[in-house]
Amino acid sequence: MGRRGEDDSREPRVRTQQGSADGVGSWELVRGRPDPRLRGMVLDYRGHRLELAVPRRRLEVPTGLVTLAVGFDQPLRLTDAVRPERSERFGSLVCGLRRTATIGEHTGRTHGVTVALTPAAAWRVLGPVLGDLGNEWAGLAEVMGPAGRDLPARLADAPDWPARFALLDRLLLTRLSAGPVWAPEVTRAWELLHRSRGTAPVRLLSEETGWSPRRLEARFRAQVGLPPKQVAQVVRLRRVLRAFDADPGLGGAGIAALCGFHDQAHLVRTFRAMTGSTPGRFFGHRAAAGPAAPPTDRLDDRVTTAVLPVDAPGPDGVRIRTRRHGGRPSG
Repeated sequence: MGRRGEDDSREPRVRTQQGSADGVGSWELVRGRPDPRLRGMVLDYRGHRLELAVPRRRLEVPTGLVTLAVGFDQPLRLTDAVRPERSERFGSLVCGLRRTATIGEHTGRTHGVTVALTPAAAWRVLGPVLGDLGNEWAGLAEVMGPAGRDLPARLADAPDWPARFALLDRLLLTRLSAGPVWAPEVTRAWELLHRSRGTAPVRLLSEETGWSPRRLEARFRAQVGLPPKQVAQVVRLRRVLRAFDADPGLGGAGIAALCGFHDQAHLVRTFRAMTGSTPGRFFGHRAAAGPAAPPTDRLDDRVTTAVLPVDAPGPDGVRIRTRRHGGRPSG
C-alpha cells in the first residue's frame, strides 16, 4: 500500500478538492479511504467529476496496480502509448497490470470513480481472469459478470460519495473473502522483486521459490498477469519516476546510475519503450499543465500521469495530438 502513517485513524474518510478557472472549466476530485479491513489491498478510491472547456488527454504510466474504472456518463478512449494501433473505448473497465503506458482521452466531461488494487487483492477479487489482463483492458461486466454490469448504475444512483465508497467496501470485502489467494511462492517472488527495487534476477527468484524459471514465469503470468522480468521493469520505472520527481537537477546520467541502468542512453531507451516518451518530455508535459488545471496524479505519493497537448482531431470527436514517426504519439 502507499506509504501512510502508523495510525491513520484521524485521517478523514473522504477528502474533496474542487476548483474552477475561466477558460479551463470546473472539477471535483474526491479521495475515499477504504474500510480498514481492506488496508494493504485497496490503495484508495478516487471519485471525479470534470466539466472542462477542452478535451483532456493523459499519459498514464505503468503503476504496478490493477485499476477498476467505473464511468457514470461519457466513455473513455484508451490507447497503448507504445503501440497506438491498440485502442478501445469503454464506459467502465478493468485495467490489468501493464508494462506499457496508456493514453486516456475524453471530451472534457467525465464523471465516475476509480479503485486501485494491489495485484494480490485483484487476484482475490477477479479470480483467474486476472491472468488474461496483463497489458490489457477489458469491460467491467466482461470481467466481473453481473456485479460489474450493475455496479455503474448502483454507484451513480448513490446519494453522495461516502455512500458510493461504502458500496465499494461491501462489494470488495465480499469478493475478497470468497476469492483465491496467491500461491506463497508468488508472494515471496513479488516481495523480493520489490525489496530489490526490480534488480533481483529470475535465477534468484527461482532459487527462493523452489520453482524452475519456466514454472515461475507461468505462475506469474497466471496469477499476476505479467512475467517476473516485466514486473521488475515496472518496479524500476517507478524508481526512475520518483528519482526524477524528487531531484530534477540530478540529470539523466545521475538518475541512470542511481537506478541501475548502464548509462543515460539505456535509461532513455527503456523509458521510451515503456511510455512512448522520453523522461524530459514526460516531465515537461507535467510542468506545462499549470496551476489552474485539475490535479494530475491518480495516486498519492506516486508519479502516474502527464497531461498531453490537444491540438488535432481524433477519434470519437476527441481532439488529440498529431501522430508521427510511424504512428507513435509525438508527445
